[in-house]
Amino acid sequence: MSQSIQVNIQIESRIDDDPVTRHNVEGDLYPKGNHYYLRYKEADPEMAGTSTLIKLETGLVRIIRQGNVRSEQTFVAGQRLKGYYDAPHGKLELEADTQQLNVQLEHGLGTVDWSYELFVMGERAGAYRLRLIVSAKA
Repeated sequence: MSQSIQVNIQIESRIDDDPVTRHNVEGDLYPKGNHYYLRYKEADPEMAGTSTLIKLETGLVRIIRQGNVRSEQTFVAGQRLKGYYDAPHGKLELEADTQQLNVQLEHGLGTVDWSYELFVMGERAGAYRLRLIVSAKA
């Protein structure tokens, strides 16, 4: 099963004690070896022209954005890993200190949720919780 399948992706995110925000996007799921790639176009107007690729494997999530916004960040529970965010107004150095990461996928479908503290240029920017719910497109 090396071909992509079309999927619906619900993205739930929460920063500190703010309300949960939800976005629904359509994307493609690519199986590759023992991991999966999700690819979708960003819906946020600030990120127009940006496509996001998420690598999902047991114990690891990597988010790579290309286009008007370029960024890369890797999440592994118990590790503080460097990344970057490069937008038209400048490049920022990021670090994500991942507390928890839970990947529950069956053939690439299911849920992935993780929590981390984000540091931008060495300054704490907040505590984040994210959940991806990946389902086959009807």
